[in-house]
Amino acid sequence: MSDDAASHQAELAQLRLALQQRSDEQQAFLRVVSHDLRSPVRHIVAYGQLVRELVQESNADPAALQYLDTMAQSARQLGQMIDGLISLGRIEPGRLQPQTLPLQPLLQDLVAARQAGLDGRQIEWQLPAEGATVWLHTDLGLLRDLLNHLLDNALKFSRRQAPAHIAIGLQAREGEVELSLRDNGAGFNADYTDQLFGVFKRLHSSSEFEGLGLGLAASRRIVECLGGRIAIEGATGQGCRVSVVLPTVPEPRL
Repeated sequence: MSDDAASHQAELAQLRLALQQRSDEQQAFLRVVSHDLRSPVRHIVAYGQLVRELVQESNADPAALQYLDTMAQSARQLGQMIDGLISLGRIEPGRLQPQTLPLQPLLQDLVAARQAGLDGRQIEWQLPAEGATVWLHTDLGLLRDLLNHLLDNALKFSRRQAPAHIAIGLQAREGEVELSLRDNGAGFNADYTDQLFGVFKRLHSSSEFEGLGLGLAASRRIVECLGGRIAIEGATGQGCRVSVVLPTVPEPRL
């Protein structure tokens, strides 16, 4: 082995070690957050319920019960936010492997799982053509999580449409493939597009649509782990379109 090659291998080994150390530190931090922050939240919820029972038995001002209910609801939401941050922090690159990916069967499985729980809600699905296949250097688990986030997002924000229309497109280009998902839902104010991928960023109130504002943040993190890019466009009342561009690799010749 030449000196240059040996030096390159040493640099790669050092880089891998640094990345592993960073990953270990991140996981240790997440374990601390999970334990140390969850514990006081659980105490707030539990003791808040005890105080509520005492206040209710004392026939105190009904407003006091409302305040305690608001406190309990806020504590539960804080617990959900902690869980969401932990899940977001655990998204990291896995072992990316080149593999052929028939997208149509994968999407059919994900759509069927959701359709079964929609209680008769009308959804017009449009999937890529039968046989649509791409060759990606990817992590199938991360890709499935990405599609789940995007589908859940489209279903949530289009639920007031009858019928809702969700179209998934696939366009191959040289060295990359674009996967797009368009819905006819609530859309958003395009002036705030840049905020949508932020953590806990919401452009609709929780009374309109549930959730913490983590779906698109997680989607962006996954796409970055897969070496791609993600964008979103839309308008208020006119739905939105999410575009994910992933790098492809040449299909090996047999």
